[in-house]
Amino acid sequence: MSDISTNPPIGMRDFLAKDMIKREYVVNKIKEVFERFGFDPWETPAVERLEVLQGKYGEEEKLIYKFQDLGGRWLALRYDLTVPLARVVARFPQLPKPIKRYQISRVWRYERKQKGRYKEFWQCDVDIVGSSRMIADAEIVSIVYKVLKKLGFEEFNIRINNRKILSAIVRISGVDKSKVLDAFRSIDKLDKVGIEGVRKELKARGIKDDSVEKLVEFISIKGNAERVLSEVESLVKKDEEGLKGVEELKELLSYLPDFRVKKGFYSVDLSLVRGLDYYTGPIFETVVTKPKIGSISGGGRYDNLISLFAGTRIPAVGVSFGLERIIDVMEELNMIKTPQTKTDVFVACVEESLIKNAIKICDFLRENGVNCQMDLMGRKLSKQLEYVDSKGIPYAVIIGKAEVEKGLVKLKDMKTRSEELLKLEDVPKKIKV
Repeated sequence: MSDISTNPPIGMRDFLAKDMIKREYVVNKIKEVFERFGFDPWETPAVERLEVLQGKYGEEEKLIYKFQDLGGRWLALRYDLTVPLARVVARFPQLPKPIKRYQISRVWRYERKQKGRYKEFWQCDVDIVGSSRMIADAEIVSIVYKVLKKLGFEEFNIRINNRKILSAIVRISGVDKSKVLDAFRSIDKLDKVGIEGVRKELKARGIKDDSVEKLVEFISIKGNAERVLSEVESLVKKDEEGLKGVEELKELLSYLPDFRVKKGFYSVDLSLVRGLDYYTGPIFETVVTKPKIGSISGGGRYDNLISLFAGTRIPAVGVSFGLERIIDVMEELNMIKTPQTKTDVFVACVEESLIKNAIKICDFLRENGVNCQMDLMGRKLSKQLEYVDSKGIPYAVIIGKAEVEKGLVKLKDMKTRSEELLKLEDVPKKIKV
């Protein structure tokens, strides 16, 4: 026996048929919403030049998988789908604006393995490039709402904030300029460590006690969106950037009723930061009420990221759905009802001499839109039917000499065990798949 482990690397997984069918079910529903809004698919390489990714993720940069190729060039597995998007937009400046693209693909991060977190996982991204208007941000928020409703979620909260407001809050609190990102990163841990944990984290990063208390007071403001923004507006009234952030959120929220996004499914949350450094305006994050698993989508406006590659400012906004977390939650809530297999019918032969008849029957069924397979192992009928049961295939077409002579087939419903003699051309209309 080989000493080579057959397990995948830690934090990465194999997906067999049953799991892939579930994943395709979720992905197809997400894609359907993306395409309804006029987004087109893109794909970028799994591997990027290391310099493309460096300097874009702040503290999270330590999670990048990097390596040298045989030529000594430094490369990295992509950390997200947003930075590669920025690179491609800069590469093709002639693309008409706005660019509305989606990408559903793998990314890699050297995460500590825990529930809902893996080192290799899938993101479902949708982005609008070229528009600085808040209607674009509102459309992204509405996509989040429509996707989760499409998937069957009934209890979730789209948390909304603005980096401009956060920057103003930090300034008004008297935080030193050199400590701004430290303040953001501390506040970003609120869900994990609680308000006292944030207070300790801020102090540990060298932020003065009075500034810490002001920050804690700001991020503790709660209530409906209008009340929160009204209170924030009065607090940042002397800060131009802060007021701009409030106005942006007011405009964004004003569009949501027209997109039919219901109140109760979104809130203005001043503690929301989003860990990545490239956000410049509104930011969003979605959490489900039960089970508590962390965010299942996150994103925001990043008006300066593309300029790092293009040399000119190109505004953009987008959101990313974490496929693994969505599936984990849906499975825990028993929301996914999918078959074990894509096969509708198995064509079983009573005896080996009828194999060519089985081939012709399969070919006819496939031409008529039926997914089918046949015995490739030379097994007895009982073993063939055992295989059908083990795979969860809903129907079997059984042929023996008697059926062939009469020009008929026997259709067996594997759930009810009922059987019926039919003409082959009637089979596609009979099966309920």
